[in-house]
Amino acid sequence: MKTQPAKNVGAVASWASAELFFTAGVAVAILFAVLSGSISKSLGLNQAELGQLSGIYTLAYSVGQLVLGVLLSSRNIKALLGVGSALGATGCFLLSTSTGYATALAAQILLGIGLSGTFVGLIFLIGRDFASNFSFMSSLSQSITNIAGAALSITASLTPWLANFRLTFRVMAVVLLGVAVLQFLLVRGKSAEPAADAAPTTPFLAALRLAASNLQFWLAAIYYAGLFGTMLAYANLWNIQFQINYFGNSLQQSAMMNAMIAIGITVGSITAGMWAKKSGFLIPARAFALLSLATFVLMAVLPVPRWEATGIILVMGFGLAGSILALSVVYAHIPPAATAVATSLVVTAAFVHGAILQTLIGNSLAHATPVASAGAHSAMFTIYQHGMVWLLGSVLCSLIASFLFRPAPAK
Repeated sequence: MKTQPAKNVGAVASWASAELFFTAGVAVAILFAVLSGSISKSLGLNQAELGQLSGIYTLAYSVGQLVLGVLLSSRNIKALLGVGSALGATGCFLLSTSTGYATALAAQILLGIGLSGTFVGLIFLIGRDFASNFSFMSSLSQSITNIAGAALSITASLTPWLANFRLTFRVMAVVLLGVAVLQFLLVRGKSAEPAADAAPTTPFLAALRLAASNLQFWLAAIYYAGLFGTMLAYANLWNIQFQINYFGNSLQQSAMMNAMIAIGITVGSITAGMWAKKSGFLIPARAFALLSLATFVLMAVLPVPRWEATGIILVMGFGLAGSILALSVVYAHIPPAATAVATSLVVTAAFVHGAILQTLIGNSLAHATPVASAGAHSAMFTIYQHGMVWLLGSVLCSLIASFLFRPAPAK
């Protein structure tokens, strides 16, 4: 029989390799966004084609996430994550050698499918191996990845060699191949606790019924989608080009301002996890949603100067970090046989919600009419306010859902 320290080391090694995969996946998404200009110029793409590449990645990622949620409880997670890393590496290499739209599209599909297991796979391992510390470990994992993402965003805007998307994605292909090796070496196919693997495998439809019949699952989906989906959409609305136009920022200043969201999420995630571990998820979930709503009201109503906006965005990221507590709700209320499926559905719902919000915001901005008497600066802000209305409504739905959460049942 294995000793307890050996079990702990194995669990930490599994988590660490999955965390590295999650971080690498986020890095790929950030680099594609940062290098989109270089990709467009090198491949001769127009804005519509570039948008389609982003859209197909999101679609492939979402579908892959759902499929993985079905497979996690019945297949060896070591193989699922290892093959995913290898597919991601193949996608990066194909993108680095692309000569046009068709090959770039194929690369994005491979990347989306390969990297779709980064988050749900990590959460599955945490739920399996760190059940008693789920809130803290899931929050810590998100924090590590967010701080790495913030550092990469800033570095990418300051480092000349990163402007070469072909070299950058070849490097990422090598990184993901290394991660694939680590997945096969370190990730445990089964839990160190026999009881964790003793339950019979639940068919997908049965697991879906278990989740969908529980009100807390739907509330968790609303809460997570409302905060995380809003974060995705806000990053698109409050983008670098808007900041350059509105504040007169340099590219580096705008990158720093965008990094404030990631830094806020990093600190907020750790705070949320520690708070939830100490007192449960109910009060923290409500507090983080309320703080998020307050910051969005400020950013929607007041045309604040650059430095004030930077501070508010930092606090906004802190509040949006509360989204991770929705997964604590899932693991507290959904039977273990259905948690993998429920988690993948909740996370996918957030991506879909974020895409819908971006579409609604785009339509609002396209049809917004600036105040005739306002100057150019104020007119730009009034157009921006039209997009913020959707985000305010989204965060408000999360806040309402949080007040309907129920404590974890006694076990």
